[in-house]
Amino acid sequence: MSIFNFFKKEGSNNAAMAMPLVIGQQEMPVEASQECETDVDGAQPGNRTLTVTYATGWPIDVIYGYLHKNYEEKGFDDAMIKSDLAFRDINMDIIRNKILMVFREVNLNYDVMQRDLESRMETCSAAGLLTTLCELEKQAAIINAHKAELQRLENDFRSNSNEASVPLQSYECGFLRGVATIALSNSGSAPKVLPATVTPPVNSQRATA
Repeated sequence: MSIFNFFKKEGSNNAAMAMPLVIGQQEMPVEASQECETDVDGAQPGNRTLTVTYATGWPIDVIYGYLHKNYEEKGFDDAMIKSDLAFRDINMDIIRNKILMVFREVNLNYDVMQRDLESRMETCSAAGLLTTLCELEKQAAIINAHKAELQRLENDFRSNSNEASVPLQSYECGFLRGVATIALSNSGSAPKVLPATVTPPVNSQRATA
């Protein structure tokens, strides 16, 4: 995973964000204040990209992009291939592990940014650059807030609850819809099962009369 430069000076009193987000081997710049557009799974192996152009413009947007992903169609298609619950569980584990790896990457990126900020803040404080120090403190507060939000989202995702449950629950919904579709399509050609008939017992006294 590459390490990127988080701040770039503009003059003596400003620091602007420059954040190419790293997913796999691709670097994806994120621009702030643009509309949402995500594409996670459509690319071929080796060309996997995630375009995130919405919300805050910070690395946390990568997580939002994954948690907004609806896997219902993928679940349905997988059920058409093999309508086995063990197959469903394997695919859900793959989705879960992939997203947990993205959580780890984003958290590591924030850790790098935080260490860089602390170093810059120490330098500015020693040099008496109070205006720049104030701006860096604001950025540090944002990083801390995002890390807390990341922890909350990761906990919800691990427990498959709240809004973080969208990826796994949508996949399961699609898979079960596929299983139901297969069951309905097979019901028309399935042989009818006649109801079981029970012969009442013969009264032994009446039979000998």
